[in-house]
Amino acid sequence: MGKWVILELDGDFDVAGFRATLEIRAEGERQMLQVKGSLPPNPVLASHVHHHWHEVYRPLGMPLRIKGQKIIHKGSINQRLADCQRSGQTLCDRFRAWMNADSFQPIDRRLREELSRQEPIRFLIQTADLTLQKLPWHRWDFCERYPQAEVAFSPPQYDWTAPDVRMESPHPVRILAILGHSSGINIEADRQVLSQLPQAQVSFLVEPDRQQLTDQLWESPWDILFFAGHSETHRGDGRIFINQTDSLSLTELHYSLQRAIGNGLQLAIFNSCDGLGLVKVLEDLSMPQMIVMREPVADQVAEAFLRYFLEAFAAGESLYLSTRHARERLQGLEHRFPCASWLPIIYQNPLVMPPDWLTLQGQPVSMLQLRGAGPAPVPAFPLSTASKLSFLGGYVLWTAVIVAVVIFIIRLLGVLQPLELAAYDHLMRSRPAETIDTRVLVVEVDQADLNELGGYPLTDAVLAEAVETLEGFGPSAIALDMHRYRPRGEGRQALINQFQQHSNLFTVCAFDQIDQDYGPPPEFSHDQLIGQVGFSNFVLDMDFLRKLQPEDASQTTFQKDGAVRRYLLSYDPALAATQSSCSTPYSLSLQLAYRFLRQADIEPLTVNASHQWQFGSAVLQPLTQRFGGYQNLNGLSAQLMLNYRAAQPGQQVSLQQVLTGQLAADRVRDRLVLLGYTAPVARDTVRTPYGEMAGVWVHAHKVSQLLSTVLDQRPLLQALPQWQGFPWADGVWILGWSLAGGGISRGLSAGTIKLRRSGLLLGWLLAFAGMSLGLFYCCLLALTQGLWLPFIPALLSVLLAGSFVVFRGTSKGHP
Repeated sequence: MGKWVILELDGDFDVAGFRATLEIRAEGERQMLQVKGSLPPNPVLASHVHHHWHEVYRPLGMPLRIKGQKIIHKGSINQRLADCQRSGQTLCDRFRAWMNADSFQPIDRRLREELSRQEPIRFLIQTADLTLQKLPWHRWDFCERYPQAEVAFSPPQYDWTAPDVRMESPHPVRILAILGHSSGINIEADRQVLSQLPQAQVSFLVEPDRQQLTDQLWESPWDILFFAGHSETHRGDGRIFINQTDSLSLTELHYSLQRAIGNGLQLAIFNSCDGLGLVKVLEDLSMPQMIVMREPVADQVAEAFLRYFLEAFAAGESLYLSTRHARERLQGLEHRFPCASWLPIIYQNPLVMPPDWLTLQGQPVSMLQLRGAGPAPVPAFPLSTASKLSFLGGYVLWTAVIVAVVIFIIRLLGVLQPLELAAYDHLMRSRPAETIDTRVLVVEVDQADLNELGGYPLTDAVLAEAVETLEGFGPSAIALDMHRYRPRGEGRQALINQFQQHSNLFTVCAFDQIDQDYGPPPEFSHDQLIGQVGFSNFVLDMDFLRKLQPEDASQTTFQKDGAVRRYLLSYDPALAATQSSCSTPYSLSLQLAYRFLRQADIEPLTVNASHQWQFGSAVLQPLTQRFGGYQNLNGLSAQLMLNYRAAQPGQQVSLQQVLTGQLAADRVRDRLVLLGYTAPVARDTVRTPYGEMAGVWVHAHKVSQLLSTVLDQRPLLQALPQWQGFPWADGVWILGWSLAGGGISRGLSAGTIKLRRSGLLLGWLLAFAGMSLGLFYCCLLALTQGLWLPFIPALLSVLLAGSFVVFRGTSKGHP
């Protein structure tokens, strides 16, 4: 199984440096770990990047695949080559020194601790900074020491909608090859390489006009889009020259490319110059993968790269390793074409798994193969006629029933709840990625903001200024996830005035708290206490090491060892265990969702005949006493399972961006804006299935879930049916898997009667592994559709029922 590394870099070279966030995940899994660090400002490095590429590399006088640019050649060709090689080495030395900065070492050390040199590594650098994209990342010490790693780039924000294509039978890889204007260069070599590809169907468009190109993109499905010819970047806009007279930017192909991506286009290869100018448009279209040349490329280099890359890719290597191996082979040309191995780079949409040659052919790939585990072992079960007739008879049937009943009773007692919650968290993290909810915007107050604005907590004046700025953009509502009972610095009256002027401005309080600091602002009127305040309490599950006890209202207090998997919609303040000034009966998420849905003309929140909250046609059915893996809920409060989005639930900006005018109005208009601390000094984090998460992001998940349930029909998390609180369907599910485990073990025993005992045990272990994986993916698929199935009880029933049957077979020597 390979690893997926994301290094997010946000900042600048001149003043602030770059904030660095590292995430390491196993392919197909959710987040494993996250590490923070930084890179210091380095204007000298940035200046040298520009000097090297524009003043040393470009004037070399090579036969480039670029058009429309005048280049002045100074000095002899040998002198220019030597100057370029020296400049490149200087750039590498400065880059490596920058990466060795003390502030970056926590990330560097963690990379080397967590990753193996033998495993494939997709290393995504997430940044919009063009200078960062031009650095020689492949010469970083880490990349050179890890031969299975390749660096790619991705945008800071991304989206993805699955192609609207029907399931197809296997087919050749469909390639649309555009051979554009070729004056002074030889793109016939590219054509020959493409023509010799195995299992490929290549359609060539030689110097097409615009209409021909548009028609081909629109009318036929393609797997790969290829372009060779002249191209250039002018004022940040990439242009390709499709024939002797016409050039166009990819913006002019917007609808055609959008159509092609919707029809399944997965990879775009631009074997031409100045590819960074082409990337922006393809990013906006959510192109899954791109390979481009970051600078002008010599004709011979472009030919060689295409040949090396396609040889490896068509032979079965991954997209990333094929690119690395092809790029490294270009080093053999660097005595004539300096920096040749620096040019090819991958741009990747992080929400999409890179394809290989087989998947491009429409070959079915199992989940195990996607995760790198290979095909699942499937033992053979040759059965006699008598064995088939008695497959589930006698001993096997009774064993399966007894095992299922015992496990069902143990589960009802709550003994399995810790294991079930741990398995639930793992299933949640294993779900496929989802798109960001654009209706929600989170304004983070991080440590950099606090350092700039006077420390923690923020003053009332700063908050008032932020609210005034955000309100000017016309949001649906703004929520301050900060307790503001007492004045903080200057500007108290200005902040209170903002609440009086804007009924769509909310803040929080916390019930069950003696400390008055958790109360609402005392200046609020009675109407404001009800209409502009939401409680911020989290429902925390008890730690696994604690004795499980029936849940009561006291468990909704702040506990440092709990995890947030559920949340309250509302509560009666009179029932709180501790009297406090927090008298609002509604959660912050419910207040915000109600405001947004009311503006969307959704039928107001009502209580239906079954005493359940209802928005329009969406019923918010509260949790019962027994729900999924929970066996001791109170069954009385208006609780829901928190169906976290398998990605950020909304867009993200910093408070500094708001205050310094860096936030565009269209990112705020008609949206729900939540402003809260993410800085460690605020200590406003809780445990979730996805690890530690800032409280403001948990509230964002809650709001997004309510909006998605009502407006997008995204399902609430449900459990199997019950009858008057008795989970009979769970019992049937457990019994079914117990019968399956016993039955397969019975068949295995019958088929291996003449084998040694070790052969039977090995066959059972393989069968159990296969059934466990099948059960896992069945539960994962159900969870993505909103159904929580009992995984641990079913797994135990398979293990125990099967083990008893196998033990009987090995001890008696017959089935």
